[in-house]
Amino acid sequence: MPTADLGDVKIYYESQGDGEPVLLAPPSWWPCDTWKVGVVPFLAKRYRTIVFDCRGTGFSGKPDDGYTIEQFARDCAGLLEHLKIARCHAVGFALGGQIAQALAIERPDLVATLTIAATGAGVKTTSGAPRQTTNTDEEEIRAHGFERFIRGHVENTHMAFNEEFFRTHPEAVKALSDALWQRQTSPEQHRYHYDARRTWDTLGNAPKVKVPTLILCGAADDVNRGGSTPAGTARKLGELVPGCELALVPNVKHMTFWDGDGALNALQEYLERHPIGQT
Repeated sequence: MPTADLGDVKIYYESQGDGEPVLLAPPSWWPCDTWKVGVVPFLAKRYRTIVFDCRGTGFSGKPDDGYTIEQFARDCAGLLEHLKIARCHAVGFALGGQIAQALAIERPDLVATLTIAATGAGVKTTSGAPRQTTNTDEEEIRAHGFERFIRGHVENTHMAFNEEFFRTHPEAVKALSDALWQRQTSPEQHRYHYDARRTWDTLGNAPKVKVPTLILCGAADDVNRGGSTPAGTARKLGELVPGCELALVPNVKHMTFWDGDGALNALQEYLERHPIGQT
């Protein structure tokens, strides 16, 4: 298995395609196989895609302690250096958007462009107040079992998918659900990753981003999570990240890159306009 030995942890990764490198940062507890459902086949036609399992996930090492967003970002930097990639397009989905944001801030030399997709506000709400979160995950796991809890993140229309897409593309929903469940680790590791979201202030760190940035979100991604919504956070990031572009994809909910191809087309169009040699 291809792994990068970063000293305190080994990070599993896969690379596919040729061209400018695109690093795809997942939500921390999502195995990298989720990117291979639709996204990698689409992007690998023009780009070299790099996907990986965050520490504590999939085939990567599983230290028995807590994690932080900055730690995940340092793992990304170590992986890029292992692959001898001097600069890349960094794309992050949900919590992965925070990871990519942290990477762009800490190591702008490695990041030619940044895409923050469907990312939460972090420790504060869009109004700037402390985010009020209640972790009910352990209760749901006890009530429904770990597998049903995990699959439930994508097998729904109230948050994940547009109702029409969900109805007409059951095979795509199932493929993503299967990829999300396979190679899951444990409820304990999931808790470490859940707690990591409390270690980053997406909005507070927004002005520190100094690389070309696309803020990408489904226009219908409006489920309230502790006082903020992904769409609301995206609009606020559009005001705070210097020189960024904001793209709200119509009729798309939280599964940004899987709920139809609108977000993938928007991402590809942005990358084409910002080649690495000209950023």
